Amino acid sequence: MPTIQEIIAQSIKDADKSFFNEDYMKQAKSVVEGLRKSGLEVVPVKPPEELVTYASENIPLGRLRPTDFIRTMYSTMVANARKFVS
Repeated sequence: MPTIQEIIAQSIKDADKSFFNEDYMKQAKSVVEGLRKSGLEVVPVKPPEELVTYASENIPLGRLRPTDFIRTMYSTMVANARKFVS
């Protein structure tokens, strides 16, 4: 798997081939798309309250081992972060 830096570099390279008048928004969108294609997501360090509420309402009921609980909570929050973060 390529490093995050390699993904970003390749995404910028693919987005804009011009030497002048670079389109930085186009490059930024390409970077985000490249990260997502690689299974990565950009999320805030501190989750918004709406996301915390959503995750707490959507975790499976019943007893989970701590490692399973953390995996489930992490995945739920990261997968749904875009709904609550602009």
